[in-house]
Amino acid sequence: MKKWRSQQERAARFLKKKLRKGHKGWTHRDAPDVRQAGKVTIPMSHILWSLELGLLSNQPTLRDVEELTQGAAGWIRSLVPAAISDTTLDTEVRRLDVKSLRHRLHERVRDFYRSKMLQPVGLPCGIATLDGKNLATLNHDAGGTGHARSTKNEKWHRKPAEEAKRGKNYYLMPALRAVLTSSEAKVCIDQLALPPGTGESTSFGQMVEDLHRAYGRSGMFEVIDGDAGLTSLANANAINRLGYAYILGLKGNQPDLFAEAQFVLETQAKREAPEAETPWELRNGIRIRRRLWRTKEMAGFETSAGRWGHLRQVLLVRQETKHRDGHIAIEDRYFVTSLLWNYFSPSQILIAVRNHWGIENDANNTMDLQWHEDSGPWCTKGTAIWALGVLRQLAYNTVQILRRRRLRKKRPDGSRAAPMSWRSLFKLIEDVLRHDLDVLVPAG
Repeated sequence: MKKWRSQQERAARFLKKKLRKGHKGWTHRDAPDVRQAGKVTIPMSHILWSLELGLLSNQPTLRDVEELTQGAAGWIRSLVPAAISDTTLDTEVRRLDVKSLRHRLHERVRDFYRSKMLQPVGLPCGIATLDGKNLATLNHDAGGTGHARSTKNEKWHRKPAEEAKRGKNYYLMPALRAVLTSSEAKVCIDQLALPPGTGESTSFGQMVEDLHRAYGRSGMFEVIDGDAGLTSLANANAINRLGYAYILGLKGNQPDLFAEAQFVLETQAKREAPEAETPWELRNGIRIRRRLWRTKEMAGFETSAGRWGHLRQVLLVRQETKHRDGHIAIEDRYFVTSLLWNYFSPSQILIAVRNHWGIENDANNTMDLQWHEDSGPWCTKGTAIWALGVLRQLAYNTVQILRRRRLRKKRPDGSRAAPMSWRSLFKLIEDVLRHDLDVLVPAG
């Protein structure tokens, strides 16, 4: 059995392997530069690496990024030879090329996939989950890219108490985010900024096309998953047309489908045992389990919008929550899917449905709680919100691979130890960046 190296050494080896060699996706040398030729003293690659290293170690401000690069050691100096001032970083982050950064994200994700780090867990194929995310709430329109507060974007409004304190005149910066929820690390695989006047559902088809262009030949995922707010015949058609299957939430915004699903599956649940159920799980003093019923009866269902010719199954997932006093609360969730009946087993369907929440619990919550995405961006001028949004995903993916894969010991039974805390991991990464990795990682 191989000797387990220290966590610092394992992190150093991983970062050295990825950042130093400059493999496809792990270099910024070809980044577009809009600055005037002949007047550039700091290469764009050095600026991008400063920002990315700052995000990797979760520095709170650009001033802290400057201090980090002042103290960087060893071969890190090949990425950032000298510290770059916070004022220069603030100026340059406003005009970074977001399209090229998205392309860099795609390349990195494909590299992780080729390295066998993104294999599906407990499922026969990968699943890409799409959901909306507000990247910032601003007091200006960010160069015309912000969405003014309105009745159409209420889901991202400030809480009433905060609106009473700050007022109702502000701008939101929404995007569609895609996460590979079938993988252990729950990595972000794309992000599409939503221009003013557009919404999640209307931009969904564009996002699916972008994902297909980026990953369509890789086999990384075969199913696209979304919540009920994204469910429409047009969006299901967009997924089916490109050769993917879908699992989409079903609620009252699809009244014909929803009413029929309730009638068919509630009747079925009364007379039949579930096809699968999870064990009772203890969470915050309460116990939770999920049970599955499904039907073929609604295949090819006709609605006022047209025929769902690709619809093969409708699912009912019933969550039962047992409280301390013995009371059991029931919450029913419905889904439509084009999956062939036997492609996922009933227990795998429950895994897929639960994995959907990985986009919230892992990616979105981590961005907000650890990187303070919605409340503390480094810069809000120009296109900074969108550029930092993609750079943050690059950093999040690298940190998640470390946290969920590279730095978790395997127990004798094959399971892995609990992930390191975020705070400890960020400190570990900063220590690695401030020391010479050639000392931490001996040759050979």
